[in-house]
Amino acid sequence: MLVVEADPLLMLSLVDFVEEAGCEAVEAHDVDEAIRVLEARADIRTVFTDLDMRGSMAGMRMALAIRDRWPPIELLLISSQPWKDVGLPHRGVLLGKPFDRIRIVDTLRRFAT
Repeated sequence: MLVVEADPLLMLSLVDFVEEAGCEAVEAHDVDEAIRVLEARADIRTVFTDLDMRGSMAGMRMALAIRDRWPPIELLLISSQPWKDVGLPHRGVLLGKPFDRIRIVDTLRRFAT
């Protein structure tokens, strides 16, 4: 699973969720790095990202670009902002902050099967 997060402390938490779900975490610290990882690796099946990130495009634009370029990849998106008025990418799952550890881990496990 590709974990995309700019904040080092938040990255530790997200990686912990991925590992608790029984998966290997591949880290990207910004949107540009995430795209480079996806271009280089065909084994990424899930992207777990914070929509509130900085980079060459906003987190939602990154999610839409992933859906467009890599349709089979599952998207688990987190945000402190309400995204009700913005269309989520097809099959994208959005969870709010503060984190619900059980719900995140359950969603990651579902994506991994």
